[in-house]
Amino acid sequence: MRDITAVHPRLQIKAAQLKEQCSKQGISILFGECLRTSAEQDALYAQGRTKPGNIVTNARGSTYSSQHQWGIAVDFYLNMDVDGDGAKNDDAFNDSTGLFERVGSIAQAVGLGWGGNWKSIKDLPHLYLPDWGSTTATLKQIYGTPDKFIETWKEGKTDVEAADSVPSAKYSQTQFIMDIQSCTGSKVDGKAGRETLENTVTISATENRKHPAVVPLQKRLNVLGHNSGAVDGIAGSKFTSAVNSYQRDVLGYHNVDGKITARKNMWKSLLGMR
Repeated sequence: MRDITAVHPRLQIKAAQLKEQCSKQGISILFGECLRTSAEQDALYAQGRTKPGNIVTNARGSTYSSQHQWGIAVDFYLNMDVDGDGAKNDDAFNDSTGLFERVGSIAQAVGLGWGGNWKSIKDLPHLYLPDWGSTTATLKQIYGTPDKFIETWKEGKTDVEAADSVPSAKYSQTQFIMDIQSCTGSKVDGKAGRETLENTVTISATENRKHPAVVPLQKRLNVLGHNSGAVDGIAGSKFTSAVNSYQRDVLGYHNVDGKITARKNMWKSLLGMR
């Protein structure tokens, strides 16, 4: 479906902001794939497996694993003559001049996640609301199905506030990244890169339990539906439970350790880098 009005209201706002910011930098974009049905997702999953073409997704529609099914993702394409041949329609996905990386950077600056940061099947056109991490695991845990999640928009609820376990949707991933950058000595720009990751520290109930990074971590885990309790700056028992919940439900760990280890996968996931 290419109807952007069918996606999450906040994503519509972010998409409009992105389009405006891109235009200011001489980049014209439009939005293609928006809300997607399970049948449409399963058809994409079959491509390169049971149907001709290249593999383009690892997400089965029947498991609600695509962010598009939840209305929190859109794909963009270029609306400009990149190669200078006088036509635009042959340049929709022409990244020969690095335009997709530039759009991805702008998208992150306005508070969106970018599929170009993913390690398994980089998805350069893919943009998403990062409030629930880089997968749909948290949404499935809270709501079960996309239909139940989408109902919260129609009821006028502020999505994650609809779940008792999540107190607020106002603490965005961009703000989280900036707070982490600030308290770990990285350049504060809201864009998670090598420097941001390298400067992370191990946080647990026994290691750096009162580090300044604990406060933004508590806020972010709460927003994502992993209850770390009161935001008190102390990595205690509830913080450990929240870390274990995230490791198990989002990262798929069989052996959880209650620890956010410096420069490792949980940091990468929270920072939107995987």
